Amino acid sequence: MNRNLFVEQLLNGEKHALEAFVKENQNAVFRTCFAYTQNSHDAADLTQEVFIKAFEKLNQYKGEAKLSTWLIRIAINLSLNFLRDNKKRILHVDISEVKNMAETKSMETNPEIRKNLRKAIYKLSEEQRKVFILNYHLNMSYKEIAEITGFSISSIESLLFRARRRLRELLLSFYDELNT
Repeated sequence: MNRNLFVEQLLNGEKHALEAFVKENQNAVFRTCFAYTQNSHDAADLTQEVFIKAFEKLNQYKGEAKLSTWLIRIAINLSLNFLRDNKKRILHVDISEVKNMAETKSMETNPEIRKNLRKAIYKLSEEQRKVFILNYHLNMSYKEIAEITGFSISSIESLLFRARRRLRELLLSFYDELNT
């Protein structure tokens, strides 16, 4: 089995290894969960759940990917499960908010526009949303995304292209609705 010393220390429950593992990965796990939930309380709860799940399943870690990559996969899966289980909590675009944000001049500085853009992201397919969040929100390279998702680089490029096109269509349709 291809396990490094750090993983063995984690499996043995060595306190310094556990603390280092959480400290080193906590921010990335939280950011991943938050990128999906858009709620800091839910993201914090999911972050704890990710580490619990990781410790429970650590003996299944084969060392084929970096430990942090494996952990992010768990974070994504738990976040997606959370969203599926809480569909009514997923954000929906409110047309009055879109009308209000269209009256402002700067998209970059308007929190309503950013908020509704995040809402539009949830209208993407699950695969598009996954690679979009990993690339744009978490600034991961195509190679890192490939390691996490198992998608090929060309699939990631295609998914990102379609995600950007779909978001553009959604934003244009919002704008068209405002002008009718």
